[in-house]
Amino acid sequence: MEKQTMHLTQTLSPELRDRILARLEQERTEPAYRLLTPSTLRQLGTIQSTRDPIVSLYLELTPERRLKDAWHVAFKDLVRAKLERLEDRRLREQIAGELERIELALQEGLPALGRGVAFFVCESLGLWRQIALPIPLPDRLELASTPYTRPLVRTRDEHDRFVVALLSREHSRFFISQIGYVEEVLTLTGPRLRGMVTDWIDWNQRDDLERQLTHQEGKALATIAALIFQQFEARYLLFSAPEKLKASFLEHLPKAIRAQVGGVFSVEVHAPVAQVATAIEPVQRAVEAREEMRTLERIQESLPERGVWGIEAVIDAINQRRVMTVAVDDALQIAGGYCPHCDLLVLDASKPCPVCGQTVEAEADLVDRALEMALAQDATIELVRSDAARTFMAQHAPMGALLRF
Repeated sequence: MEKQTMHLTQTLSPELRDRILARLEQERTEPAYRLLTPSTLRQLGTIQSTRDPIVSLYLELTPERRLKDAWHVAFKDLVRAKLERLEDRRLREQIAGELERIELALQEGLPALGRGVAFFVCESLGLWRQIALPIPLPDRLELASTPYTRPLVRTRDEHDRFVVALLSREHSRFFISQIGYVEEVLTLTGPRLRGMVTDWIDWNQRDDLERQLTHQEGKALATIAALIFQQFEARYLLFSAPEKLKASFLEHLPKAIRAQVGGVFSVEVHAPVAQVATAIEPVQRAVEAREEMRTLERIQESLPERGVWGIEAVIDAINQRRVMTVAVDDALQIAGGYCPHCDLLVLDASKPCPVCGQTVEAEADLVDRALEMALAQDATIELVRSDAARTFMAQHAPMGALLRF
């Protein structure tokens, strides 16, 4: 992926700020593997085709899948099974063409990090999205008038969006990340402070000038970090910086973002992205575990008026549009049903809808449908993955919720 390199002056001019924003917007939309952001998911939710179907493809890219192009066999099996079921010749040829474009993109390069990919493609709409996934999602190929995005709810953890800043006086890099995936979005080169302290300056003035330059650089870097934080709707900021620059950077961060500093890490400023990912993962895991426990403890403290435990209680609260936060063990999968007429979840798909009496649609995984409905109600999602939080849930239930009322 081509990264943008910009020269950092002592102050962040309006022109440089606009260039950075334009570059960040390009990073979100250009045809390369992207990290899924909330804005990307919202955009996908607005797309509808009245003519040609939209191809939605999910493919696991576990380490085993990457060996000897094992992913290609799985991809071919998906394609063959889908095309064999299409009786319309024109449609079959069209979809085959779309899938060939996806296959070519995969052969040209897989995302270096992550455990899966998702494609959303429709040539007549000019739609092409390649998304790198931090977790493996089951292989799936769907054709519909809208992008099939339901599996993506498993990537929408409330506390799993990070901006990462790797700072130095000469060279600074910015990344966006979910645990398991890191993407570099901006590189900045700045003046070498020691070189700017020239020989003719009186020794008594050197410390003052260096402090001033460090102050200005820290201010500019903090402004850039805030821009990236807001643009990608991050939840936490992680950073690495020399001690003097660290103080200035923190001082100039907006208070709201300063409160979301998740931790610091250490890595060489020119380290490969994979090495950066390794360096930050323990800090990310610690943030994840801490926030998961906070959510679960809030549910426990809110019982019984504003908190509930149990699959049935949470499903009932979602049906009543009462959920504010849903916490679920990420490994949980349960079968159930859904009534499209009433927009209602049911645990037993063999029975008619309790409201309208009509036959419900069977759901192989009711959890995904429940999380999708919760997000549509502007609820937040806590996907529990840490050992400490799973141990806590084992004492209560694999699903819980905070309620609005």
